[in-house]
Amino acid sequence: FGPQRLVPLPFRCRTLQGAALMDVQGSPYVAPSDGKYEVLFPICLPDQGTFDWLDWFLARNPTYTELSDRKLIEWAVRSGLWRPKPHSV
Repeated sequence: FGPQRLVPLPFRCRTLQGAALMDVQGSPYVAPSDGKYEVLFPICLPDQGTFDWLDWFLARNPTYTELSDRKLIEWAVRSGLWRPKPHSV
């Protein structure tokens, strides 16, 4: 995280700082006035409505950001990464 890579990569890859303005979308960020940040780690049981609860919570608390496998996959697909359909059994 910085203006330059710490080590050279074995492939060509532009950093966000080198991206064209038309290729990125900025979002407003307001730092907390007291300088303290809040992090929430929900602990849920598998197959017991975890993502239903998370969707409900995020709809009512839009200042939170979800960091999960499903959001990374969603971001990658929106960025143009092709995702094959799962095989049926």
